[in-house]
Amino acid sequence: MEKSVKRPAGLTVLFWRYLLTVGISIVTAALIWWAALGTLFHMGIILPAAYAASHIQETADSFMEDFEHIPHYYRWAVFDTAGETVSAGNMDSLQLEYARQSLLYGSPAARHFPYTQYHMTVPLRDERLCVLQYDYSVPYADPNLQKILPDFQLIWSLLLVILWVLLAALCTRHYTRLFRQDAQTIARATRAIAEQRLDKPFSEKANVRELGEALEAMDFLRQNLSESLERQWAMEQQRQRDLASLAHDLKTPLTIISGNGELLAEEPLSDTQRESVDAILRGAERLEEYAGRLRAFSAGEKETFTCVSLTELYGIWQEAGTGLCGPKAVRFSAQEPPELTLYIQREAVSRTVLNLLDNAARYAGTDGKVVLSARIEENIFSVTVTDTGPGFSPEALVRAGREPSLSSRPGHMGWGLYRARQVMRDHGGELRLMNTESGALAELRWPVRKFQTKTS
Repeated sequence: MEKSVKRPAGLTVLFWRYLLTVGISIVTAALIWWAALGTLFHMGIILPAAYAASHIQETADSFMEDFEHIPHYYRWAVFDTAGETVSAGNMDSLQLEYARQSLLYGSPAARHFPYTQYHMTVPLRDERLCVLQYDYSVPYADPNLQKILPDFQLIWSLLLVILWVLLAALCTRHYTRLFRQDAQTIARATRAIAEQRLDKPFSEKANVRELGEALEAMDFLRQNLSESLERQWAMEQQRQRDLASLAHDLKTPLTIISGNGELLAEEPLSDTQRESVDAILRGAERLEEYAGRLRAFSAGEKETFTCVSLTELYGIWQEAGTGLCGPKAVRFSAQEPPELTLYIQREAVSRTVLNLLDNAARYAGTDGKVVLSARIEENIFSVTVTDTGPGFSPEALVRAGREPSLSSRPGHMGWGLYRARQVMRDHGGELRLMNTESGALAELRWPVRKFQTKTS
């Protein structure tokens, strides 16, 4: 026979269960409190609240000015017929004033915290009057206890209130612990997902049905996320294999281009032809470097930061700019750079600058102009490429390289600017795009240290 699985209670059930538990606890405590009170009465430790009122006449008839034998649950004072105090007895000043008012104005009761005071006047000899004062409180049977201990009725009532509060607190603590355990369980599950510990299902169970359903949903999310990451990892592995294969396949056409370019270089050529062949050889050399980086990337390697001479790097950029602008009949010029040693990812920064030069040469137009410059101001190094083309499109300026564009529309769009921004972010810098009066301007900026500047 299959054993039934007990489902956790829902929030509504727990709420009513909490109220019922607190209510039963309070009623039970009240019954115990009342039974204990009856036991004290039965043992003669305390007297009923109406004891003084029910024996007032008997006390008035029995005492013969023997004030010492007046029971302790009465207060008394002696006045003359004019209401002047002859003896204050055991009354304080306020009780004495109430007794005087009762004697003069015939008011048998007076409000006095915490009990209403009642009075009875007993005539004495020599025209004196004794006023007995009593209330409906529970007195101790022993006069010594009445003197030593606080007011029984207040203490006993306070004990009941404390008992109620304690029971309510215990019940609340019990149910709060249930919710706290569930909250901690969900927090642990959340941390496991955030830390991508997705291999193990959540084995803990919740005490509250709604929170348990939330935990099940999180476990379902964990499982789907785990499967998604596994698929993504498989795709990444496949992509790296494809990149490695592509990088390997590039070797053959690059070898052919380089070999034929070298053969052409050995032939008698005109100056223009010589420049073209040199540009082909430089391009093939750069392609071989890119293929090498592609193989390293497919193997999971990441380019490291190294110290690079700006003069050396700038010379490569000048040669590339000349080679890119020459076939398009675009004038190229490069301003003199400062002497710096940069701590950068050489290949990443170089590819970024060459991409900006390629964009500028492509959009500068026939008889246009491309200018490369570099400078340092307040420890901020910048490389600027300007052209005399139509400038950046409004869409490109809004994006500013924040996301790649697959659009083929003109206006300096594409992956190049997106990659440039990523490279600058790795260097703690930024990519700036703007239109000038004569065309477009793209600027790479990142901070450098003072010691990187060479002193003359």
